[in-house]
Amino acid sequence: MTRLAALAVPLVLALTALPAAAQPAPAASDRLSCTSPFGPKTSHAEIVAALGKENVAWEKVYAAEGEEMGATVIYPKIDERRIEIFWSNEKKRTGLANVRLTEKSVWIAPNGIRSGMSLAEVEKLNGRPFTLSGFFWDYGGYVSDWKGGALDGPAPGGCTVNVRFTVSEDASDAVTSKVSGDKEFSSDDKRMRAAKPFVGTLGFGYPQP
Repeated sequence: MTRLAALAVPLVLALTALPAAAQPAPAASDRLSCTSPFGPKTSHAEIVAALGKENVAWEKVYAAEGEEMGATVIYPKIDERRIEIFWSNEKKRTGLANVRLTEKSVWIAPNGIRSGMSLAEVEKLNGRPFTLSGFFWDYGGYVSDWKGGALDGPAPGGCTVNVRFTVSEDASDAVTSKVSGDKEFSSDDKRMRAAKPFVGTLGFGYPQP
């Protein structure tokens, strides 16, 4: 058994233990790391060999500013388990650059953050308030500065986690208009707290040679 195959066993078990319509709660076994079950030297071919063709697809997915990019997608038909992987060499599908988790994901990022967390929960992990951008533009909701907290810098293993907050579609315009646009806000700003944002998409990336 290859190293990737051995590390991928928990990933396979997590999938096969669930019906397609299940919405499982996060568990300790759902936590990913910078090196497990994949790392910067992993390739698309290795992922397919480890998890099986039925659990891996190659898809065009939305990136930034309306751009679409090719990505390896693990568990493409199960929103809660979906993992999107981007490559520095898209043609050869090698040089793992970034991993993205969706809003419905139960996977936990290497720094302990998961989708659905509130500002207060992330602040608690960080040990202090942090800075994030306003909403409703291409880079809206991203954490821009951890202010020297526990989440500042690379996670153990060397990858850097990117966190993007979002707001509920039911949030009123009167509230969200105060925290929208290309501006920065502290996570403890009363206007930001009133909007009740939560972690949406998560990603982690690796230094490229």
